[in-house]
Amino acid sequence: MDWNWFFSSIAQSAAAIVGIFGAFIITKVLSNQAKFGEKSIRFRSLRTDAIKLVDSAHHLSFAWYIRLNRKYELEKAEEFLEKDDDLTPDALYAKLNFPPFIPRADAIKDIQDLKDRRAHAAVKERQRLADAARNQAELQKIPGMSGLKAFMAMDGGNSARFVDPILPAALLHPRPYAELRKERDAIDALAVEIRHHRRTIVDFLATTSSNPESSMAITWALAMVAGLFLIGVIYPLSFLPTPTPWAPALEFHGFWARVFSLRGMLLTAISVIFLAALTMFAVMNRRLRYPLNEVKALADFAHIGTYSRYYAIAEKNEEIAQEQAARDRRG
Repeated sequence: MDWNWFFSSIAQSAAAIVGIFGAFIITKVLSNQAKFGEKSIRFRSLRTDAIKLVDSAHHLSFAWYIRLNRKYELEKAEEFLEKDDDLTPDALYAKLNFPPFIPRADAIKDIQDLKDRRAHAAVKERQRLADAARNQAELQKIPGMSGLKAFMAMDGGNSARFVDPILPAALLHPRPYAELRKERDAIDALAVEIRHHRRTIVDFLATTSSNPESSMAITWALAMVAGLFLIGVIYPLSFLPTPTPWAPALEFHGFWARVFSLRGMLLTAISVIFLAALTMFAVMNRRLRYPLNEVKALADFAHIGTYSRYYAIAEKNEEIAQEQAARDRRG
């Protein structure tokens, strides 16, 4: 058998396979590296845009908007209670239009506090009237202190006690609708931007969380190409040229002599260079992973509360309203 032809054919065939697969894998690694670079820039861009939205949210007058609307809604609640003092806080909350940036529990507590203050004031008023009636009865027992004289003695002639009817709070302190509307429009416009940006971040993280550019399949493929190169190319070439007559045999004696021969040194140098190149691409593939701290920092901006706690409160109130509506439909 012509062993020179046999080993030469094996080496050539294996070299062709190694070249085809190696070129494909290396091209894939370089392509993934380009995608990784683009997505890394995208990470920073999304974070920068998110920080800009946070700054915009901080410049909105949430506190002013909430304070005024809470004040006016509580005044409206008092008007409702003047008509029907038996309304529950939940029923009043449903009738009123509290800003969604106030926790529902806090708004209901404000209404309950208002009812408690009214109840306390009613008790005091009843006590005052009872005391006045008792004093008048005692004065009427005094000779000459009956009728109008008793009334005047009880400070009934003080004109300060006869005040004009109290005007509705809405007339005394008109609500600045234009300013509040302008601020609410700015708040809602920013909320739309934030909602869109959050969806963009969620979609982007879905494509990066598994580090698709760093593939274990590529690492294993590079290892197999390296093995095929050593076994299919370098090892057969180490027998060439074969002496005649000669039969191949697995033997280890004389290994170092072959390595340090001219042929062995050439094959060793080729192997080291090729394996170093494969190792470089394997390390490159391994490093195409997004840092966990960057992923976590960007993932934080997928939560509405990161931009403003008021937006988080509004979202929570909306969830509560939806749950309440679902319960009402089932009931």
